[in-house]
Amino acid sequence: MLGFSSKNQYDENVRNPPGDDSYPMISILFSKNNKIGVNVLSLTILELINKDQIKCDIDLDDPYEVGKKLTPQDMEVMKKITLRIANKGEMKTSETLAINLLKNMNKNKKFNLKSMAKQSNNTSIANKFEDDFNEFVKALENENGYDSENYKDILQKGKLTGKGKEIKKEWKIFQDYLKSKDLTEKYPPESVEENSSQILYASCFDIEKDALNIRENNTPLTDFIDKDGYKLLNIIFNNALLNVNKKSKGTGIFYGVNDKYTIPGGG
Repeated sequence: MLGFSSKNQYDENVRNPPGDDSYPMISILFSKNNKIGVNVLSLTILELINKDQIKCDIDLDDPYEVGKKLTPQDMEVMKKITLRIANKGEMKTSETLAINLLKNMNKNKKFNLKSMAKQSNNTSIANKFEDDFNEFVKALENENGYDSENYKDILQKGKLTGKGKEIKKEWKIFQDYLKSKDLTEKYPPESVEENSSQILYASCFDIEKDALNIRENNTPLTDFIDKDGYKLLNIIFNNALLNVNKKSKGTGIFYGVNDKYTIPGGG
């Protein structure tokens, strides 16, 4: 439990996440519909950047934010964000599959987001992406004992249990901390590593830019978030699924909020 004695009183424990669930699972469990969307893949890539399994080089100094519709300026920003796969050592199966998905999509270990966005318009690449994404999802489910309706003693038959509802309240308090300037200044992250971890948690709740605005941009991951990299990944991956010639049914894939974005150069 978090260390607070009343609704408006907190201690230093407020900065500690209330569980050790994986970043994708946190996003899935506490979304509106418990669906698996492309953001679970994006979160895995964020974690790989944080672990230095994917190198991130950014040729931009100022923060950047993507608007409601992709523009030529967005594409130029994407051109200046380069990812390089450097996977070494042990990884979870889902992480290995995410790495392989990027290799298959980009035909290279080094690529910028603009080139990956262009690739997402290619039907054959989009079809392969869907297959790879489905394999990634299966691995993620197996690793976490999740079957879309059940997870530990938190989610049963598609609904949060009593314990699940209590844990959700604790995560909500943690979310409030992540985006609270006052709480963050009072209980700041104690290390560079904790700072990056908090930004990753914030990404699970789509408040990563809010959290970063009151924290330091001091790692490749936080710089990637500073340039709206998480949102850009979601747009690219969602665009790939939208370009599949025949969408599979019953896969659990969620075609969601980024459907309105179209990558220039599509067919």
